[in-house]
Amino acid sequence: MDCQRTPSESLRFVYTINRDYIPFALVSIQSVINSQTRPSAFHIVHDGDLNDIDQAKMRRLIDAKGATVDFHRVGDDFPRQFGEHSSWDVSVLFRLALPQILPVDIDRVLYLDGDTLVRRPLDELFQLDLGQSGLAAVPEAHPAVQRLGLPLDSAYLNSGVLAIDLSTWRSNRTSQTMLDRVMQDPDRWVYPDQDILAVQFADGWTRLAPEYNVTHRFFAGPSSLPLPTSDPHIVHFTGQGLKPWQTSRPHPYADEFWAVAEVVRDAGFELPDRPQKKRRWYQRGPIAAYGIHRRGVRQQRRQRAEAERHSRRAMLQARDREMVLQFASEMTVRRGPFAGLCYPEAYSHGSTLAPKLLGTYEAELQPIFERLLGKDYPVIVDVGGAEGYYAIGCALRWPDARVVAYELQREARAAIAEMAAANGVADRVAIQAECMFGDLYGKRGLVICDIEGGEADLLVNDLAAEAFADCDFIIETHEMFRAGICERLYDQFASTHHVTVIDAVLDEQRPQHWSLPELANLSEPRQAQVIGERRGGPMQWLVCESRNDFPQRQTTTARAA
Repeated sequence: MDCQRTPSESLRFVYTINRDYIPFALVSIQSVINSQTRPSAFHIVHDGDLNDIDQAKMRRLIDAKGATVDFHRVGDDFPRQFGEHSSWDVSVLFRLALPQILPVDIDRVLYLDGDTLVRRPLDELFQLDLGQSGLAAVPEAHPAVQRLGLPLDSAYLNSGVLAIDLSTWRSNRTSQTMLDRVMQDPDRWVYPDQDILAVQFADGWTRLAPEYNVTHRFFAGPSSLPLPTSDPHIVHFTGQGLKPWQTSRPHPYADEFWAVAEVVRDAGFELPDRPQKKRRWYQRGPIAAYGIHRRGVRQQRRQRAEAERHSRRAMLQARDREMVLQFASEMTVRRGPFAGLCYPEAYSHGSTLAPKLLGTYEAELQPIFERLLGKDYPVIVDVGGAEGYYAIGCALRWPDARVVAYELQREARAAIAEMAAANGVADRVAIQAECMFGDLYGKRGLVICDIEGGEADLLVNDLAAEAFADCDFIIETHEMFRAGICERLYDQFASTHHVTVIDAVLDEQRPQHWSLPELANLSEPRQAQVIGERRGGPMQWLVCESRNDFPQRQTTTARAA
């Protein structure tokens, strides 16, 4: 069912497609229409292979849904000879020339690849300040930065979702500059559109949060990232052979794709059938029936285990809220290096709240923070910022430092912003989504890293010695996710830093290390429940202090736990 729409200016969406991709692009277009609360206007850019019949059929489908569509054929002056140097179709470059292709009265557009599925309203992207670059995109880790000879603190981008201010590009002649670069060295571009955009905007562009371009990085492979939100805005079916019409392998959003695809199919457009797994001889008859039965039993066990995990998590969260109300209802951190930190609501992302408010959370690190408070850090980076305990706590204790908090989860980023405002430091705290290697390259300051095993992908690098030499690090390692990561990081940092390994205290032992007057009347097991951190296993931190000393500063005293 289509969303109800309010009369207002249309949101302009652009697709650059060839004839073979018409049905898949229409699935994306249909998903846009289904998900938006404002009228949608579509601009289809093509190279002349969409004939009048194709355009009329597409127009009928789009018009019937209350949207509008215009078709734009690329002019003959476009550098089509690029195709002689690349296996890519020249249409991948059309997005670079949108200011020249589209009418001059069109300014803000959202470019979408034809293999995207839009699931939520995108009004934010049309209200975003695109700055001097006139471009917003989702960054992603990619070795192309070095291949292209870009500064190592640059970031790469995925060009499947682009918010573009065409008026800015026109005034800066951005398109002409990029197209000139195409033909100056046509053999240089492995991923033409993305490579050229990365070079053109090496000085920076506006970063979009990953929920606006959820690619296969969040689903495929052993190093897949956790979803930035349970309800992402745009799913992008990237990866060769991983698209729903190419494989029977499970994809979390394949069912949604095929549900929309049926609407397009019913409108008379040919789409391939949904791929099915081939059935071998042993997948038929009694043997197959027994196998199906066993798989069903295993699935039921997994479902019960998952339900039990959800139930236990809900129970622990309820117990944590109960302990907060009983022992720390004022919602302010009582002791430790961040004493006085105010929580605007009873929310802790990925960890328990009571230990934070009572001042024993990761108290193993408190002597380290007391020592580091003597250093004058210009920048503090919190990678895996959760709801902002460390980011906002550090902003309070280092009032002259600029703080950058990276947090993949959308809900947690909103909590960081609320906590920054509640503690009066919003003007000094920048909030970003995913942290890349280039974001830390050459930094001089303090980096706190806790990303549930992702430290192996972010920090282990052949260029680490030159990249991290001037920065102090506090790294929580996760051996249960990446075996050997603590030793590997230790060896990597040992040549440039003084490295200390700190073991986490188990929950049942914490009352013996930190005795709180608020809990004096409780038994040790009950105290362990209150200040326990419920970790998945034995934990270690690496404290890596740069051999290049920082200037000292005057510090204020803080109450230790």
